[in-house]
Amino acid sequence: MLFFVVCGSLEEIVLKAKPVDDSSRPAYAPRCLHEVLKVIHAERPSVVFAPHVETSSGIILPDWYIMAVAEAVHQVGGIFVLDCIASGCIWVNMNALGVDVLISAPQKGWSGSPCVGIVMLSKRARSLIDSTQSTCFAVDLRKWVEVMETYEKGGHMYHATMPTDSIRRFWDVIKETEDYGIERAKQEQLELGSAVRRMLALHGFKSVAADAFAAPGVIVSYTEDPDLKSGAKLATHGLQISAGVPLMLDEFTQSASYRSFRFLVSLKLFCLLLLLLSLLFVVVVVVVGFVVVCCCCCCCCCYCCCLFIFYFYFTP
Repeated sequence: MLFFVVCGSLEEIVLKAKPVDDSSRPAYAPRCLHEVLKVIHAERPSVVFAPHVETSSGIILPDWYIMAVAEAVHQVGGIFVLDCIASGCIWVNMNALGVDVLISAPQKGWSGSPCVGIVMLSKRARSLIDSTQSTCFAVDLRKWVEVMETYEKGGHMYHATMPTDSIRRFWDVIKETEDYGIERAKQEQLELGSAVRRMLALHGFKSVAADAFAAPGVIVSYTEDPDLKSGAKLATHGLQISAGVPLMLDEFTQSASYRSFRFLVSLKLFCLLLLLLSLLFVVVVVVVGFVVVCCCCCCCCCYCCCLFIFYFYFTP
C-alpha cells in the first residue's frame, strides 16, 4: 500500500503503485499524479496519508509530487500526513511542501535508539488538535501535545513513563548530525545511494522502483536467488542486508515468484565506508611511497655501480 486516502466517512480508498513496463519483473511507480489529484477533488478526503519512502519497494515521492498532493488536499479542507520513517537523510521541508503532519522515528536515518514516535505538526495541524477527541491512551495525540508543551514551559506532567535516557541519547544524535552538516548528510546519502544503484544495475540486478522514483536510502532489487533474498549469501561476506518483503500490490508481488533484497543506506554506513576507503587510501599511499623509495634506492645503487665499473675499466 503505497498511497491511501481516508475520507470523512472513514471509507478507505487505496491508490497503489503500478508497473511501468510489461516485463516479468517490472519496475513500479506511484499512481499517476493526475489520477491522485482527480480522486482527491472527487472524494474530498479529510486526511490523506502517504509514505515519503516506501520501504518494501524503495520508491520515493519527489518534492513536486508531495507539493501537488498537499495543495489539492488543502483545497478540499483536508490535512496531509507524510510518513518519513524510512526517509533516511532526505530531509523534508514541511513548510515548503505543505506537509501538515510528519511522522518519523529516531532509528533509520538518524541512527539513534528506537524509543519514541516523532510527530511534527504544522501550525494548521496544531490548531486542529484541540478539537479532537481520542479513544486511545497510547496514541492520544492531543494528550501528548499537552505533555510536550507543559515541559516546554518548564513544568512537569505525567502521562506514561518515558524512555528518558534514550530520548536524551537521541538529542545527542541530532546534535551530532547538525555538527556534521544536515545538507552534507543529505548530499552524501544521495551520492552513496546512486553509487549502490549503479553497482547493482551493472551486475544485472533490476530495481523494483522505477528510475524516476528510486530512493537513495532504501534500495530494493529483484533476485532469483533465495539465499540472496534472505541476506544469507551476503552475510557470509560480512555484509548484512534486509530481506525482501511482499509488496502486496498485485498477484505477482504477493506470489512466491516475487523475490527481492534490500539495502538500507544510512549515514553511519556511509561513514563506515568512508573510513574504510580512507584507510585504503592511506595503505595505498604508504605502499606507493615504499615502492618509490625502493626504486630510488635501486636507481642510486645502479648509478654507483656504473660509476665504479667505468672508473676501474675505462680510466687509465
